[in-house]
Amino acid sequence: MRILMISHMYPSPVNPTGGIFVHEQVRALRARGHDVQVVSPKGWAPPGIRRWSGYRDVVPRDTVDDVVVHYPRKVTLPGGRLGHRNADAFLLGIRRTVRRIHREWPVDVMHAHMMVPDGWAAARIGHELGIPTVGTAHRADVLDVPAQGAKARMRVAEAIHTLDAVVTVSRAIGDAADAIARPRRAITVVPNGADETVFLPRDAAAARERIGLPADGPVISYVGKLVPRKGVDDLVEAMGILAARASGAPQLVMAGIGPLREPLERRASELGVADRITWLGKVPHDDVGWVMSTGDVFVLPSLSEGLPTVVCEAMACGLLVVATAVDGTPEIVDDPHTGLLVPPHDPGALAEALARVLDDDPLRAAMGAEALRRSGQDYTWAANARRMEAVYGDVMRA
Repeated sequence: MRILMISHMYPSPVNPTGGIFVHEQVRALRARGHDVQVVSPKGWAPPGIRRWSGYRDVVPRDTVDDVVVHYPRKVTLPGGRLGHRNADAFLLGIRRTVRRIHREWPVDVMHAHMMVPDGWAAARIGHELGIPTVGTAHRADVLDVPAQGAKARMRVAEAIHTLDAVVTVSRAIGDAADAIARPRRAITVVPNGADETVFLPRDAAAARERIGLPADGPVISYVGKLVPRKGVDDLVEAMGILAARASGAPQLVMAGIGPLREPLERRASELGVADRITWLGKVPHDDVGWVMSTGDVFVLPSLSEGLPTVVCEAMACGLLVVATAVDGTPEIVDDPHTGLLVPPHDPGALAEALARVLDDDPLRAAMGAEALRRSGQDYTWAANARRMEAVYGDVMRA
């Protein structure tokens, strides 16, 4: 099967880890014998915008792990100023490239990630060229974008209605998509997965040694952006609450970048836990499993999630997960079997859940073992590819 993946999120020389989850899906599909190419438009911006100057170095066609990736240009403006017109710009940016690829390499099915702008544009090109087209909704495209206004919501609705099949990463996201528009066929839930060569059980002492932590003592690990939606401010507050215990606060390993880094560091100092937090900044993808494995427990205090890939990855490392019960997260964190769920934006509940698992070695071991078992069964990219294969077959036979 020849599959053309359409995604503005994909590794490139500008951002080698951007859209890594789409790349992992592509690799899994290729491992099942499918031929896959990718179209991932990159921004064209007026000269003088220094922070986007790197896009000038992105070549029109490149390879990532032997995957052919096309990087056409699309008009981009700072701060999302294109609004709903970003979908039109996306369509204009990829149309010629997709037509040329299909002429030289007849495509069996197109798969776009995100309803807008990718899915909206791909559905139109698919209709023009007679290529069945699938779109995956992740989170922001059906939760955040429709809230931006009537025109933005209309674009999302058009994508959901015109794609030959809509896939969502969780039932919660599927329900949100269904509430916006009627899809052509029933929505299929296909969870994200983990790369089992990167995320696997490792010796905690060895993992801690890699970043200079003591081998003993309780450790919590977090990997993600340092932005408000991830609830990291609540995590720091929870550390302050844990510090009041007789045993003191555990060590917290934080990997990720974002605008909250400095405010979080200041707040940690105010709470007296600055010396208990290790800030790693941006970590190469292949090292993320090692970072996770420093922890006795992985934590994700988000205020909103689709189906968090990072939880799939932590489970593949054999870690239980303490997370907030938002959107699709309860579909993967099974309280009390693979972790614990707490209300969002509740540092007290978060601290209580973390203390419970850190203080109970048998409980922690049982949860970690079950998390690992379920990860291997349901949350790998191989499992994701098998499910996507069935969706592709359905739309091609329709």
